Amino acid sequence: MTGDLSAILAEIAGRPGCRVLPPAGQPPSIPDWDVPQDIAEFYRLCGGLLLFDQAPYAWRVSGPSGLVPASPRLLTPDLAARVAVEYPDDLTNGCYVIADGGNGMSTEPHVVVDLHPARAGRCYAAFWDTYGLVDQMPVVARDVAGLLRWLLASDPQTGDAPDTAYGDAYD
Repeated sequence: MTGDLSAILAEIAGRPGCRVLPPAGQPPSIPDWDVPQDIAEFYRLCGGLLLFDQAPYAWRVSGPSGLVPASPRLLTPDLAARVAVEYPDDLTNGCYVIADGGNGMSTEPHVVVDLHPARAGRCYAAFWDTYGLVDQMPVVARDVAGLLRWLLASDPQTGDAPDTAYGDAYD
């Protein structure tokens, strides 16, 4: 795993408009769950990434302190709290923001990583208006290395992202 992530990070560091940020520690503890090994390894190797920073469709991969629950950010804190109470098994309760497109605002594209133990490491494309909806959150990767490859394959000029064959988050 380390070799694969190291190779991808080296590729990113060598690309124009891309930066690998220095390590900045591990994410804060995730309630009742362990951070998947590949995510811990990613943060051991770096403190996040900036991809295509001068392009219209840039990506920012979260540093360890930016790995925050997705629902308060994409749904609003009040709605996220209500979903957590009324639908405790909904997968959005285990999602954390791992990548922001554009300027990082809630209306920009996001990728969230599912940290629930049954789905740990799966990454979903998420948008403010479709987050948490069945058939609206495609699985773009199954682990951090896959996510980085998917982000690198996206077109920074048009925002077009590669198709995935992993289905929907709710499958």
